Amino acid sequence: MAIPRMRTPHGAVEFLREQDPDCAITEHYIRRLIKTGQLPSVRAGVKYLVNVDLLIDYLKGEQTA
Repeated sequence: MAIPRMRTPHGAVEFLREQDPDCAITEHYIRRLIKTGQLPSVRAGVKYLVNVDLLIDYLKGEQTA
């Protein structure tokens, strides 16, 4: 079992921009996905963490839950 790559919304945007410098996904968009429950997240204190692999699957149109 692989360890999931968990990132804050800011870290997830940085990760995506490392992979694709022209990526148009914003931190605000990721936070909205978390708030609406469209993207699973884990709360760690006051921070929310998302699995970037699930985020990429979501952006590809694949089911996340």
